[in-house]
Amino acid sequence: MYKKEIKFSDGTRIFYEEENGFTHRFIEYAYSPQEIQKMKEKPFLKEQFDKQVRKFNANKYYYLLVLNSMHRKLDDEQNCILCNELGELCKNVGTEYDSNIVNKDFLHTFGKYWHGNEIQCAAFFATIYLAMLDMEKKKQNNPTCGGKGKVLLDCTDVLMFGLSSDEIAIMSGKRIKNASFYDKDYYEDIMAEESRYEKYNGYNGFDDDTIADAFDGFPEATWNVD
Repeated sequence: MYKKEIKFSDGTRIFYEEENGFTHRFIEYAYSPQEIQKMKEKPFLKEQFDKQVRKFNANKYYYLLVLNSMHRKLDDEQNCILCNELGELCKNVGTEYDSNIVNKDFLHTFGKYWHGNEIQCAAFFATIYLAMLDMEKKKQNNPTCGGKGKVLLDCTDVLMFGLSSDEIAIMSGKRIKNASFYDKDYYEDIMAEESRYEKYNGYNGFDDDTIADAFDGFPEATWNVD
């Protein structure tokens, strides 16, 4: 997991905690402008607001759940536009954190989806960006993991079909066939990239064609190749 702590101007933050030897990413939302105004007018409300849940484990089940909620509130065209914007984000994700993506692109591109609170919208979509970054880092060591495209396809399945996080795995083999709203050329490129490692499971980091052509189909022959 890429451990990048991010703090936004309203106090919303993304941070990390260790538990039982594992690192977990969390997002904690700050008070909304409306809550701040209410607390100025009625200070006793602070205790009530403090009891509200603001901290979430920002794993895939969290951001897919939020996207599922967005899917129900947006129409088909809006869901399609959001998928395309996530696709553009995916194209720009590398293997290192890029502050320009969080500080610029999220705030101006995704803000309209968060009911007026653009900063917290930026923070939420930053969890998706970091998830893509995690997968790209993981792909460096394991070419079969799918990389950032896997995160994008999961998000798209939720937005276009309203799938729950539990249904995502079932949908994996049906994405392209059923995706009437997808930019098919782009998504087929992603799936083609992932399929390059299916036969030999990315043995020693080599794709299927390389093992077949250079090693006569014997993946064990790659063991001493630098």
